[in-house]
Amino acid sequence: MYMVFRRVGDLKKNLVRKKNTGAKSPNLWLFWGLLLLLAVLSVFLHLQYVLNLDTIYPNIYIDGIDVGGLHCKEALALLKENIDTSYLSDYFILSVPQKQYRIYFSDIDYKPDYDKAVELAYSIGRTGNAFQRLSEIAKVLRKPLSITPKMCYNIGKMERILESISRETFKEPQNARIEIFNGKVEIQPHAAGFFADIDKNLMRIDNFLVNMVWDKVELYYEEILPDITTQMVERITYKLGEFETSFNPANEPRVHNIKTACSKINQKLLLAGEEFSMDMALGDRTERNGYKTAKVIVNNELVDGLGGGICQVASTIYNTVLLSGLEVLERRNHTLPLSYIEMGRDATISQGYIDFRFRNNTGYAILIEAKTAANRVIVTIWGCEPEIKTFIRIRTRIVEKIEPEGIEKITDPSLKPGETVVIREAKPGYKVEVYRDVMDMSGKLIKTDLISVDTYYPQKKKIRTGLGENEKR
Repeated sequence: MYMVFRRVGDLKKNLVRKKNTGAKSPNLWLFWGLLLLLAVLSVFLHLQYVLNLDTIYPNIYIDGIDVGGLHCKEALALLKENIDTSYLSDYFILSVPQKQYRIYFSDIDYKPDYDKAVELAYSIGRTGNAFQRLSEIAKVLRKPLSITPKMCYNIGKMERILESISRETFKEPQNARIEIFNGKVEIQPHAAGFFADIDKNLMRIDNFLVNMVWDKVELYYEEILPDITTQMVERITYKLGEFETSFNPANEPRVHNIKTACSKINQKLLLAGEEFSMDMALGDRTERNGYKTAKVIVNNELVDGLGGGICQVASTIYNTVLLSGLEVLERRNHTLPLSYIEMGRDATISQGYIDFRFRNNTGYAILIEAKTAANRVIVTIWGCEPEIKTFIRIRTRIVEKIEPEGIEKITDPSLKPGETVVIREAKPGYKVEVYRDVMDMSGKLIKTDLISVDTYYPQKKKIRTGLGENEKR
């Protein structure tokens, strides 16, 4: 019985002990909860501190110098203080054909690009979200990051050096030249030029300098072909057409002008598609340009004028052009028939007003040979021998004769009343058609073209008369 009561008492004590113990548990959990919260908050604040640092993160080196924990300006100043400038006395070689240029690093401000290196160092741990940033920072803390800056230089100074080299080494291209005298062809081949392409060479040099490759730099040169190459003229061996007219060798001023005009157009080269202007080729009709005073036609009258006789050269080349099958762009006949050529086949020019022009429509270059021999003007046009040869004939046809009307009288006080002196007999005018027949070498007609319809004005009889009795008073 005693044993039973003791156990009941022990049971009550145990229940009271457990009840008291259970009352203390909430306080203990609160303590641990607060401790954990403080720890998390502490870590969060530390991480925020790390993420908001305005210095380069630790364990980062530039050119072997520790820049961790420094502001960008401080890191840049430290790097510049420790830079080894002995390399500035070194140089690299720019090579061009038959010459080399020594370019010192000091001449182009060649140096490490510390600005970009510091910018890169500062960017470590500053890209991406917070987790990515912290991961990158932790990676650098575990293993140092070494940055080797790229080299930079003054592009403006390098460009000026290249421009100087380009000017010094530039080679002007030389056109091919062709001359034909009495059927003998002489050709001087063209010579290509070359120049240093500055933009392409800057790219080539940049690759060497930035990547610190100290080999000799071969500069890039571009070939320049001249406007006229050998291939453009080497096939000018065939006589496309030739025509000649005669002149009076005793008329010295006129002969002089004819020879001068021939010299202005002789050996004139026309590339395929180019136009020829007689007016432009002859230049100013002045004494300074080699012309003398001789007879010219003005208002249906022969009067003195500078350059008299050049129209005979224009007429001669006009017929050569027709016989060569070339395209006439502009041509005008004289107002009066001429003694040295039949009607319809002449060509007049007047500076800045009337021109003779034609185009080289052969598809290959042609050459004009103009000369005088004894009392003849001879113009030849040379070109490429055609695959299919043809023969050209020029023919004219008078379609109308225009008789003059009336008499032109000039009063001459030196003459007696009723006395007359004939200055010029009346001359009829004409309307003329000009045709070009193209035939094959057997003489068979291929086609006929109407070239022009020309009008030559009639001239009245012209006399001088004495004053009448009434006029004397």
